[in-house]
Amino acid sequence: MIRHAVDYFLLLVIISFGLGGLFYFRFDFAAQVAAISIMAIFYILLGVLHHYHDKNLSGKVVMEYVAMSALATFILIIFLLRA
Repeated sequence: MIRHAVDYFLLLVIISFGLGGLFYFRFDFAAQVAAISIMAIFYILLGVLHHYHDKNLSGKVVMEYVAMSALATFILIIFLLRA
């Protein structure tokens, strides 16, 4: 149970830094895309490590994390382009 709490805390930290990066670089589109991309990569890594430690890592799980990261990245970039 403590392991999951640590993982969720790390996820919160990753998302907080990513959103902070979006705010900090609010006038630099390329830096915002970089912040989103870095946040997505760390989300994938954290998810894969989480499932690896729980011993239920599979290709489907990895593809799910990659797909969700790609979708979220795409949506956030679309929002940045519209702003």
